[in-house]
Amino acid sequence: MRKLLPYLAIFMSMLFWGSSFVLTKYLLDSFPPISVIFFRLFLSSVIFVIMGLFVYKKKFFIPKSVWGLFVVLSLFEPVIYFIFETYSLKWSDPSVVSVIISTIPLFIAVVAYYFLKEKLTRINFIGAAISVVGILIMLFPSLMSANMNLLGILFAFGAVLSAVGYNYVLQKIPSEYPPLLVITWQNLIALIIFTPLLFLTNSSQALSAQFQNLFVPSNLIPLLLLAVFCSSFAFMFYLYALRLIGTVRTSIFSNLIPAVTAVLSFAWLSEQITWNKVLGILVVLLGITLVQMKNEARKASPAA
Repeated sequence: MRKLLPYLAIFMSMLFWGSSFVLTKYLLDSFPPISVIFFRLFLSSVIFVIMGLFVYKKKFFIPKSVWGLFVVLSLFEPVIYFIFETYSLKWSDPSVVSVIISTIPLFIAVVAYYFLKEKLTRINFIGAAISVVGILIMLFPSLMSANMNLLGILFAFGAVLSAVGYNYVLQKIPSEYPPLLVITWQNLIALIIFTPLLFLTNSSQALSAQFQNLFVPSNLIPLLLLAVFCSSFAFMFYLYALRLIGTVRTSIFSNLIPAVTAVLSFAWLSEQITWNKVLGILVVLLGITLVQMKNEARKASPAA
């Protein structure tokens, strides 16, 4: 049972991150992108600072020797990633953005192979390719009919590249720092960066109106979901799984994000789930299962 925990953790991360597309798109109707990012980071930071101080007390504060590493980590994600992803959702169809985000495992696989020296086999790449094919099957009609905004597409790929950088830097963070501390400090650093951005991108009148809208239940509930689950627990579960099953095998699960988004869009936004979406989801799961079955067969290997 213990061996299944990292896979359950990464599945929950993808569930939360898949829902973030729907929640973010919904909130962008009421708030500008920088405000959405700031509010979710503020709420997440408050929650995890309280938890971190309670659990670790004096050990909560990280030494100066790793400040630079944590700043670089935070710049890649959440700062750059959130900016690129949120603006891409503003300018492009969510289905298009989710497909581009799903290419993260392919980019990470290349980085892990060349820089982190993770052992990869042909089956790893085949499984990743099958998952991506499934995503394309699921979203093909939407891709053909979407209003393709080039800037939005470029920003989505910017989010992909920032996620690759995040995964690379994350491997440099000493394992002595638990996921709770890592997510807390990366959020705090990002919050410091986004605070002046909030005032630079909004007038005082606009901020006043936004704070009033913030406490409307239809806005507050999605924002709390983003802050607690998508910006906090998702990262904790991801870091936990990453340290147990490796970079590539963890990141491959990001292919589930578009599938989760499709299901939640149907449940919340009343979007249709067509035959191609069902088929695509099954193909995605087949690709992930193929990768994991191969890894189980190699569990005696140090790389497994």
